[in-house]
Amino acid sequence: MTKIGISELFPGTGPRSGRWSMDAAQLIEELGFNSVWLPEHVVFFPEYNSEYPYESGGAQEVNRLLGVHDPLVVAGAIAAATTTLRVGTYVFVVPQRNPIVTARQVASVDQLSGGRFDFGVGVGWAEEEYDALDVPFERRGARMNDYLAAMRELWSAEELSEYRGEFVDFPPLYCFPKPAQERLPIIVGGNSPSSLRRIVKYGDGWAGYSRTHEDITVFIDQLSEAMSAAGRDMSELSLKVGRRSKGKTERDWEDDRAYIEEAFRLGIDEVVVSPRIGDEHYERDMRRYAEIVGL
Repeated sequence: MTKIGISELFPGTGPRSGRWSMDAAQLIEELGFNSVWLPEHVVFFPEYNSEYPYESGGAQEVNRLLGVHDPLVVAGAIAAATTTLRVGTYVFVVPQRNPIVTARQVASVDQLSGGRFDFGVGVGWAEEEYDALDVPFERRGARMNDYLAAMRELWSAEELSEYRGEFVDFPPLYCFPKPAQERLPIIVGGNSPSSLRRIVKYGDGWAGYSRTHEDITVFIDQLSEAMSAAGRDMSELSLKVGRRSKGKTERDWEDDRAYIEEAFRLGIDEVVVSPRIGDEHYERDMRRYAEIVGL
């Protein structure tokens, strides 16, 4: 079954303030998208010294934004406004937040959504953001791994949870609620070797971004080999890749459709598109986009 998700911006300002996110999610669900995905930056800056690691369109967007809704808060709102749409983070910057608090918030969203939440996670790239939050940028990958292991313990323990690690250390405690899903999916973002290792050890899927079809083939082959070496099967993973539209014309949207069709042929389960439809004719253009990409 063809699955197309959409990464949408919910800044909570201007035309997109108030209930706009909930109304947009209802339209997205009606049009047949499988899921809606929420980006994560706690704060933004007038200027960055940190280099954006993906394509230039994303960097330009980051430099224009002043903020976005907190992804877990808006995920709960979207879940309340929809019935079948899956909701996820693409991606949540795990090392920046206390893992016990995050585990409780994520489990709450999963319960309120009836088990429709996917936890897309990443280490982030903006050192400025880490500095503002008083979290070390160095060794953020190791910190994230420890946080993921601790959160999995908090979600899976029937009652008392206990964890001892380098960055997380807590005695037996109660952390409720538990997720609605028996195993809440951790979808690991990134395209690097460390992301691949993180998928194998902690993940239930991959959230790639801005990948060519050749990149996808190489990464899946490497991931398959690493999964086999770890005694895991690729059937345990959901493979997703993010696709930013090159522009806002119907020709650009036709390019998206061609990209999506080839990605599915290569074994991707879901393509998460980012057409960045404008505000003026949002519903009209969203309907046309959905039609062109095959929904």
